[in-house]
Amino acid sequence: MSCRTLVLGLAVAALWSASSTTAPCAEKNDALATAHAGLLERALEGAARKLEQPRCQQVLEEFRDKRGRTLAENLVMWDRSPSEYLRMVPFRDGSDHRPCTSGRSTLFTVVGTFPVFVCPNFRHEARDNPWAAENWIIHEMLHTLGLGEDPPSSLEITRRVNERCQ
Repeated sequence: MSCRTLVLGLAVAALWSASSTTAPCAEKNDALATAHAGLLERALEGAARKLEQPRCQQVLEEFRDKRGRTLAENLVMWDRSPSEYLRMVPFRDGSDHRPCTSGRSTLFTVVGTFPVFVCPNFRHEARDNPWAAENWIIHEMLHTLGLGEDPPSSLEITRRVNERCQ
């Protein structure tokens, strides 16, 4: 392991630890697991299967972070495949946060960070349209790797994920 990899790994571990212990609603993790466990797990597994396909992985090459790096380049730092990376992303209850309370989001995250927050309406959406729920998870995973919005718009990100991740 190189010194750079070790330092990066320690920095990531510290960031993940800080975000997981100070994340709003962290005490609601059990409520999230109870309310969403089966649907979220199925959607995560479906999204991970999609990310094993080369066509779906293309979205990591097509999008760039604000520094101009592809998301595939950012993923290299994690030394994981796209599906392995997705499986390590923490999901937390976001029901008390504005993106959820506004009713406009099913999932959200802060660009370049963990966790992904799950809104209450995700359960209904995942039940009614599992294919779309899997792609929304991939969409949010792209944000954890540094993809911002405007540009590209949320609709453009979703459109590309839908095209590539069948």
